[in-house]
Amino acid sequence: MLCSEFLERQTEFRDGIITSSRELHRFARHLVHCTACRRYDATIRQAVQALHSASPIAPSPSFRQRLDARLAVERRRVPRPPALAGVSATMLVLAALALFFFELAQRPRIARAPLLPPVAFPKPVASAGLPFVSFQDPRARVVSGNPYPYGTTLFTPASASR
Repeated sequence: MLCSEFLERQTEFRDGIITSSRELHRFARHLVHCTACRRYDATIRQAVQALHSASPIAPSPSFRQRLDARLAVERRRVPRPPALAGVSATMLVLAALALFFFELAQRPRIARAPLLPPVAFPKPVASAGLPFVSFQDPRARVVSGNPYPYGTTLFTPASASR
């Protein structure tokens, strides 16, 4: 048995919950070989004996009244939410809505934006050996042949369709 198992199950051993002779033998053998656990067990047993041998303590007759009075004082000390918390929350929501609508009114209208003309955009080039699609750069210098070997297509911006 390891010390960690002994310390974890020592309360069950001390209280007599463990009744298996094999387990009791393991605990006894560990106590014989491990001085640290033996000291721990002796300390716990002495503390339990001291608690059992102590006489019971009876509270004074006025104990309950004094306890209730002290609890009442503590309950009065606990801060309650202010009465105007609902008003404050409503004002905060109204301020947020006012800012939202103010920002919305300040935005330029999309309809006022100038329409962009169609621009030349190269067709995508898919290479069989690579797992991605690249685009031919129209600014690239071509040594010979067609500068756009894969052709071009007119790309119409989304704003031009309005």
